[in-house]
Amino acid sequence: MKELVSNGTRLKIALIGPGIMEIPPQKWGAVEMMIWDYTQIIKALGHRVEIINTPDKELIKFEVEHGRYDIVHLHYDVFSDIIKDLVPLCKRLIVSSHYPYINTPHMWGRDGYGEHFSRIRENNDFHIFASSQKDIDTYVEYGANPDNIWLSQLGVRPTPYQFNEYAQFDTTVCFSQVCDRKRQWFLEEVMERLPKSPFNRIDIIGRREPGRYAGKFYKGELDRDILNLSITNYSNFVLLSEVENTTPLAVKEALICGLGVVVSEAVAPELDTSKSFIDVVPEELILNNKNRENIPLIRDIIHKNKKSSRQIRKEIRQYGIDTFGLENILAYEYIPKLQSLL
Repeated sequence: MKELVSNGTRLKIALIGPGIMEIPPQKWGAVEMMIWDYTQIIKALGHRVEIINTPDKELIKFEVEHGRYDIVHLHYDVFSDIIKDLVPLCKRLIVSSHYPYINTPHMWGRDGYGEHFSRIRENNDFHIFASSQKDIDTYVEYGANPDNIWLSQLGVRPTPYQFNEYAQFDTTVCFSQVCDRKRQWFLEEVMERLPKSPFNRIDIIGRREPGRYAGKFYKGELDRDILNLSITNYSNFVLLSEVENTTPLAVKEALICGLGVVVSEAVAPELDTSKSFIDVVPEELILNNKNRENIPLIRDIIHKNKKSSRQIRKEIRQYGIDTFGLENILAYEYIPKLQSLL
């Protein structure tokens, strides 16, 4: 990686976070963890990188103006009202939105997202880095300049995660933000139909939105360091979200830790579903379930995935690293793209 960078332009980069929690986060915070991982790898590649993480928009503009950055990458669309202010303060501005309903316009009103989308789509003077093709298609459909949009894959830095060749628990895990669209409540229905055995349970872990699911299988929110050591102890992973931008980082973390995965269609776009350790639950099995008649089918998918995945954990981990390892994504895709914009 160092040889690659030495042949290109050395960059000075600023990554702008939401300013809601610290970076790196002590517990949950997918965007914050992603920014931290970017920082560690970009530094190792020989570039200068700094994090701006404050809710104070005037301070953000001050830091960008005086930082004299080659690249400023904004990772929080709530700051869309200062995009035009940031453009002349750096050589190139990149904007990424991590809002899960970008391609679902009828949800924008509920979340107050419409004004942010409108500002981001006016991208003649800056570039949009989107995490999925469906988001790119939505931007273009609503008038964004397609020449200034790039598909930017999200990945995971393997180093912080423990890997054990053998699982400690004959148990499935779902670690993710706990909210309605992630459908942890549905997993509880699945578990209620499992045989009454300590070896047939699903542990649900993550930050819970206030007032949302807090069933008897919810284990709370773990410190990030503890979570990184604990994932590999499980046999497999499940996430049956209704809506996602693209394949969430949690799925990629699970694969890198050696876990087979069972996911919904919304979670699967980046996954090679021909792999024996990746199972996709058809959406119709989840939606057409008024009488719970499909619960046994979903239960069997999870159980079979768990049983088979325990035997091939090295293979699963290697697939996760080869496909979603952040070092390669940044060294061979992200940094060269930034260099080409200057």
